[in-house]
Amino acid sequence: MKQTEEAGRLDVFEAVLMRENRQEGFIISFDFTSDAETEMSRFLKKTGKVIVPLRVREILDEQIAMKLP
Repeated sequence: MKQTEEAGRLDVFEAVLMRENRQEGFIISFDFTSDAETEMSRFLKKTGKVIVPLRVREILDEQIAMKLP
């Protein structure tokens, strides 16, 4: 597992989706570079497979919101 502030190139992740014949996959990062977002869009247009980017902050915000009255 690689820990960085931003997710960059997604070649390995794309390869796994193709190999496992999955239509959708989730990738979690603190943030995504504009290159990563462009690659996810390109991959969708080329293959019809979706890479869903989830930011850690979005996950934490959702968890916190579920605990509020």
